[in-house]
Amino acid sequence: MKKWMWLLLLVGLITVASIAVILKPDEADFASWMEETYEIQCLDERCGAFHIEDGDEKILLQSMHGSYSPGIFQMRVHEAYRNLDDPSYYLELEVAGFLGNITIEEEKVRRINKR
Repeated sequence: MKKWMWLLLLVGLITVASIAVILKPDEADFASWMEETYEIQCLDERCGAFHIEDGDEKILLQSMHGSYSPGIFQMRVHEAYRNLDDPSYYLELEVAGFLGNITIEEEKVRRINKR
């Protein structure tokens, strides 16, 4: 009886771990999330640069420094975006992704609109 209980527990753990790995967000999910969360248009698949509209003008923000950690079960991103011509436009954020959801852990934003 104990052998079946351990086998059932092992199968359950493997199933839960597999689901967590499969549903972990990736860089493309992060770029889609950025476009949905902020009023921006990403210029590449990992959102290393994007445009925002300020009136009739398009402002380019680029990633100045950042990190992407694609852990086994959880994705972590820390990015800092700046405009090279006007430093008053910036976005710095730390996010975590787990089971298909991306949540903001820390955010510093200036002159960028959220949806």
